[in-house]
Amino acid sequence: MSTKKSAISGIFWTLIDALLIKGVGFVTTLILTDLLSPDDYGLIGMIIVFVLVGNSFVESGMTASLIRTKNADSADYSTVFFLSLFSAIVIYAILFFAAPLVSTFYDKDILTPILRWYGLTFIISAFSSVQLTMMTAKMEFKKITKLNIPGAVLGAIVGITMGYLGYGVWSLAAMFLVTQVVQTIFFWSFSDWHPNLIFSKEKAKFHYIFGYKLMLSGLLNTVFNNIYNIIIGKFYSITLLGYFERSRTFNEYPTNIITSIVSKVTYPLLANIKNNREELSNAYQKILGLSFFITAPLMFGLAAVAHPLFQLLFNDKWLPAVPYFQIISLASMFYPIHSINLNVLKVFGRTDLFLKLEVIKKIITVVVIVLSIPFGVMGLVWSSVILSVIALLINTHYSASMIGYSTQRQLLDMLPTLVLSALLYGLVSLTIYFLSDSPLILQILVSFILAITFYVGANFAFKTPSFMFALKLVKEYKP
Repeated sequence: MSTKKSAISGIFWTLIDALLIKGVGFVTTLILTDLLSPDDYGLIGMIIVFVLVGNSFVESGMTASLIRTKNADSADYSTVFFLSLFSAIVIYAILFFAAPLVSTFYDKDILTPILRWYGLTFIISAFSSVQLTMMTAKMEFKKITKLNIPGAVLGAIVGITMGYLGYGVWSLAAMFLVTQVVQTIFFWSFSDWHPNLIFSKEKAKFHYIFGYKLMLSGLLNTVFNNIYNIIIGKFYSITLLGYFERSRTFNEYPTNIITSIVSKVTYPLLANIKNNREELSNAYQKILGLSFFITAPLMFGLAAVAHPLFQLLFNDKWLPAVPYFQIISLASMFYPIHSINLNVLKVFGRTDLFLKLEVIKKIITVVVIVLSIPFGVMGLVWSSVILSVIALLINTHYSASMIGYSTQRQLLDMLPTLVLSALLYGLVSLTIYFLSDSPLILQILVSFILAITFYVGANFAFKTPSFMFALKLVKEYKP
């Protein structure tokens, strides 16, 4: 299969995977949000940073090294497998004994057992990390999709059942754990590869040198992406953290789908054409344009329709989360663009620059957050928008020289989509205002129809490059 066809197929199956998995998760969230309280989600918000930090240590960036390694052999895969498994065991042991300190920090004793159960996923996922990496490198996204479904479904069933039985926050912990266990079993059972008793010091050194900088970058990114949870959980109420956590998680459903597609498909795709700068630049430009073409109007539209949407999907106890959701939407529309730019650095092996940029961005993050704290939780949430824009400027600046696509050109190419998306926001907001006395479902449906008609019509009238490229992809795709 050609690179172009592989990319189109990869986009399609990664989209199907994301829609199915996220779709199951979204429906589960709708049900559990009604069954659980903001405090239950606040507890998860308190520990999630520690779980994600542990995952960053376990992954260590070595799986990314495998993807970019030409002609990787069994020694490469087995070495990375055993390193990942060993790291997972060590990190879980540290987390197990450190869990009481986390409980003390937040003054919530229940966090100790919850954190210890969540941490088991480090070891569980380590058993399938290499298998998943191999399938990703080969762009076997159709197979990945099929293997992900059973875990998502069984995890949802367990979580909802426990929620109905009154287990509260433990419903979320059990759902997460069951999902990981089942997915690992399926990836292990249906993979063509299993580890051999091989460990090469040379291979370990090679992959670690590439990966440890990604690991440090991932750690920084994870901590600072969740620093809002730490600050709100420590200095504000657990209920406020619950509102913030739900609004951010709800917001992440669409953005994670798009970012997942961009990250999973573009990394192996760009790695395959990295020696052809012209082809790389053209591919990057089209991917960036298409990603923003989808993300920007989606997030502007969701921000505009947020109030009736929350009323329809959740009960009134979650309405205080609406302003957080609307603001976060403005920040998250740039996330896929961040992912594309950072993938360029990884493709060219510039993990040193990757780490340098993360350090720079985190220093800026500290300054912005400190300045926003006097403005309360809303000030913190608005700071995420400022930081997302700053990250966009930094990432595009440093990737530009590698692909011959400057920051100015990238921003100018994104401008038409941004303007049309802002106009879409105004149109939807006016529609909601004039239909405020109408049934919620009518407000949402009318807004959706008007938004789609306006956006597609405007792009068709102006023949925007991203719209024309999207049409071409649809016409060329054959399942």
